[in-house]
Amino acid sequence: MNSGKPLEYIEARIGVPFALADAVCNFIVENIVSGLVLEEEEDGAIVDITFYVPAQEKEKYRGPLSDYLSQLVCVEMPSVPEVRERTIQDINWIEKYKASVEPIRVGTDILVRPLWQLPDEETRYDIVIEPKMAFGTGSHETTRSCLAFIREYFRSGMRFLDLGTGSGILSILADMMGAKYIKAIDYDLTAIENCRENFKINHVSAVHDILFGSIEKCERDEPYEFVCSNIIKSTILPILPRLLSLTTTGGILVLSGLLEEDEAEITNSLSQQGQSSFEIHRDNRWLTYFLRKG
Repeated sequence: MNSGKPLEYIEARIGVPFALADAVCNFIVENIVSGLVLEEEEDGAIVDITFYVPAQEKEKYRGPLSDYLSQLVCVEMPSVPEVRERTIQDINWIEKYKASVEPIRVGTDILVRPLWQLPDEETRYDIVIEPKMAFGTGSHETTRSCLAFIREYFRSGMRFLDLGTGSGILSILADMMGAKYIKAIDYDLTAIENCRENFKINHVSAVHDILFGSIEKCERDEPYEFVCSNIIKSTILPILPRLLSLTTTGGILVLSGLLEEDEAEITNSLSQQGQSSFEIHRDNRWLTYFLRKG
């Protein structure tokens, strides 16, 4: 029987390094709640994850979340972050979630928008997504930079490799610009599901594969005219020689998901591979490398 008393919820907020945000979001969605809100702090290094649980269930999530965070302790996160809680009255979760995801404009003619936002008739590249967890909505600096490079340098008929595809936004733009073939890869199954969903929403027509895994999924591939790897330094460095071999001579390689402090290692590694001519795009503390393979 409903007493008419508003339900109470615990609003739980936790700040984690950007590099670990996907993993923490996945754990929360798979084990605690099905939705959450992400906010980046000003320096871009920390992502605040907010989620809501009924007050009577607060003891159920605390232990498992703390145990999981303990397993992630590393150089980037040397201690278990505090979970900040406050009690609130009943919320309209759907409306709060929708309000947290806004359309993003990149350049003059790219719009990335959630399904519930109306299209802009004057936008040439209207990318529609079903936002899920931490995967790219176009709002992050590295996603914006990659979109801008694709918009400027991608040409119809190119083959496109998207390593760390997330929600598939970069591949969707490549399709809209006339890609001959697209291979989108991610090591997160939820990202793969979301990418497939967004490909359908945007009616991707290029021949394509959406695969779970990493660079090993390209073992027998012919080189691509355009390769984009928007991941993190620790993943990029060991596979950089392979990324270069997967890029045609004269083709384009874009490396992103990198922080200012990664610059020396990435630059040195490229030089060791005979690639000393490249452009670095800076957006807040984030770096995106653009090079034509020599």
